Amino acid sequence: MDWLSRPLLRRPLMFLLGLGLAVGAGLLFQPHWVSLCTRINSTEFVGWNGETVVVGHQCAWVSPATMAGTFLIGFGAFMLVIGPIIFSLAHVLRHGFNWEYSRVETATSNLPMLSGVLYIIAGTSLAFMSGS
Repeated sequence: MDWLSRPLLRRPLMFLLGLGLAVGAGLLFQPHWVSLCTRINSTEFVGWNGETVVVGHQCAWVSPATMAGTFLIGFGAFMLVIGPIIFSLAHVLRHGFNWEYSRVETATSNLPMLSGVLYIIAGTSLAFMSGS
């Protein structure tokens, strides 16, 4: 597994793995969407004036491609916000931290943000192309 120590191979593989995991999670979740949405929308609660209110409309079926695109968009947003923190902490854990150099943005913190943007673009494209 020495070939995984090379960033030129490891980073695209990690990107593709994240892409596959997000799409796979969306495809696994898609059959359960209508029942979950209906259960959430039919939950009654007491409004401000004391009357019982049921919120929501009938839930629509969502195509597998749209659900996969939605999960990709969510994973991209996660990578934009949390990815740099996770990757920077993993880098510090792996290599330690040298306190004697100035703060510069490294690929460790910038590549997860780039991946997040690419996931959002791919998810948006997939959701729009599915047409539902």
